[in-house]
Amino acid sequence: MDTMQGFDPSAGTYVKGIKVREEAFLAVSHFHQLKTFARDPQLLQAGGRRRSYMEDIEDEVEVHELIQRALTGNKKSNVPRYRDYIADVVDGKVGVLPPIHLWSEQALNVVAVNGNPFLVVPFGMHLLAIDGETQLAAHFDLQRSVVTSETKDQHGKLALMAVIHHGVTVRTARQYFHDLNVLAVRPNTSLGLSMDTRDPFIALLEDLESSIDFLRGRVDKQARQLRKRSDKVITMQTLRQMVINIAKGISGIQYGARPVPTEDLDLDDLKWVSLEWLGAFFNTFGTIVAQRDTYIISASPVLAAVGAMGNQIVSAKPDERTHVRNRLLADLQSVDWKKGQRWSGIAGRVNEDGGNFIVGGTKEVAYAVYNVLANPDNDGFRRVRGTPAA
Repeated sequence: MDTMQGFDPSAGTYVKGIKVREEAFLAVSHFHQLKTFARDPQLLQAGGRRRSYMEDIEDEVEVHELIQRALTGNKKSNVPRYRDYIADVVDGKVGVLPPIHLWSEQALNVVAVNGNPFLVVPFGMHLLAIDGETQLAAHFDLQRSVVTSETKDQHGKLALMAVIHHGVTVRTARQYFHDLNVLAVRPNTSLGLSMDTRDPFIALLEDLESSIDFLRGRVDKQARQLRKRSDKVITMQTLRQMVINIAKGISGIQYGARPVPTEDLDLDDLKWVSLEWLGAFFNTFGTIVAQRDTYIISASPVLAAVGAMGNQIVSAKPDERTHVRNRLLADLQSVDWKKGQRWSGIAGRVNEDGGNFIVGGTKEVAYAVYNVLANPDNDGFRRVRGTPAA
């Protein structure tokens, strides 16, 4: 590392950080500085609007296509969500921003200014993101958004981390993109949900688990679906869907693992109804819910439909809620919950080869299950109860 007590202001932008190795520098910057040597990814997309920029940006566009995927589809739709998340972090909410990985084929100088390492990015040079491009786009988008000028100013000064890879070839940068994006193992949905402390339903689910005897210590917070020999009785994702459906009715199926709007919900009342309905349900049917091989009542789409029935309690007058709960419970007790042909075409189908019943996905069959459980006019209402048609 070259040693100097000052710096040459004409050399470029000085970015403070730590030299990790010869071709990698861990930088601590902020958006006001970052935007001087990293372009808005929107400008680097094929067909992007960049008339006011110099022609040499087209060279960056060509290289960008070699080391990055296009900002389209889910990646593009995630930009405004990431923008709002960053705004929350700026406003003091709990959150974390991972380092952005930037790249330059040209080797850059690391110098010491008063004993502190700085990477010098020459004026006019723009580094390309090989990882974290969605976050980078979200930073630019925040500055264009309708947030207050105070938030924009605070955002511009927010400390950001970036790993700057320099003096490596395009081929190596492509490999970095692969390794950073492909080798990582994403957590499954249930584990991701259980870790999301912002989700108001998570705290509610923890209260349910600790308050309902049947659920205590038996909610699987990691698996997407229960293993055959698991001693758990329900996944976090399924229990969350039951509570969502208590709040929203069967239409709550549409949310799945996505955030659920809560502006129109009384969360304290939802907690009370959930404890009343699910406590009574699992107290009544817990024995057969635990027998997953024999009874269909333990299947996720069925439990989702049961949760949706609880929405009738939410809608009932306070002095009628206990009566509605007992009526719904008695109605479910008339159902034949054994897996078999009576549920074929409703909750799934019978496997012709082995005779086993295959349950459909929640979004595929939960509506049909709900209809045969809750609507006496449905053709399957009496079928699943083993009673003759009227």
